[in-house]
Amino acid sequence: MRRLPGHHEATPVLRSKHAAVQAGFGGEQELDKVFESYAFSMKHGVFHDLSLASSTYFQVDTLFITPWYAVLFEVKNIAGELTVTENPPQLIRVLDSGQVSGFKSPIAQLENNCELFQDWLYSRDASLPVYGAVVLAYAKQRIEVFDTNIPILFPSAVPSFIRKLPTTSPLLDDETFADLLVQLSSSHRDFIPSPVCEAYSIRRSDIRTGVICPGCGFVGMEKYMGGWRCLACNGASRDAHKQAIRDWFLLFGGGMRNMDCREFLRVNRQQTAHRLLVSMDLESEGTYRDRVYTMELHSERKKRT
Repeated sequence: MRRLPGHHEATPVLRSKHAAVQAGFGGEQELDKVFESYAFSMKHGVFHDLSLASSTYFQVDTLFITPWYAVLFEVKNIAGELTVTENPPQLIRVLDSGQVSGFKSPIAQLENNCELFQDWLYSRDASLPVYGAVVLAYAKQRIEVFDTNIPILFPSAVPSFIRKLPTTSPLLDDETFADLLVQLSSSHRDFIPSPVCEAYSIRRSDIRTGVICPGCGFVGMEKYMGGWRCLACNGASRDAHKQAIRDWFLLFGGGMRNMDCREFLRVNRQQTAHRLLVSMDLESEGTYRDRVYTMELHSERKKRT
């Protein structure tokens, strides 16, 4: 958004998407706090933002797994009056303004993920009951749900929910369970986003080039011997180019050539662009003149056992 003119036609969609992502991340953090502060007595593992492949790829907000069972938590942080319908499976949101929006049903999502995770376990000769619960991030959220066996919880109720699940004799011994945790971690596949310009049909020519000042947000810092100087606030930065290069890969994807770097950062000398690209520790292929640089984009996944 900071690289588009304010009046650009994609800006409202991007703002809406950004708000949804921020809300979702904030909601997941509320559940994370529960697992960080609560000491469960049984042997267990907790995985956040886990992406696995069964018959298809699927993503789990939070997985709580023990030698007795596994629990998948689907976290939602959506404002307004919420109604989950069964047929068709949908979540309908009504704001105070009267605006109505439709989303994927969290219950259908969760049921599908539970089945896929059960298949993932079977393929590794592990058999555990798989439970699921939808977690509303904040107690102020209001929701109406059809008659379902899927629990709807607030984060504070999660420890009590877990404690009430049956734990007679463990289905996995210590060695098998430890191996399963390793397999879960190694099977995770990082989410690689589509280039923003491709995903939102934004023309390259619409993107504002230049290094952005980390102090005031001015686009077009000037290169000097010691780093970058802002022409608006006179602030200086040694490595402001690093965010600009990351921006390029997120916006356009693919490989960056020396010429691409010069055009985007607004530097003139080929040697300067070469030094900046090398400072990023990027993957590279080709000879000096035809060298192409790529960046490994990934999301950070949290695990606690």
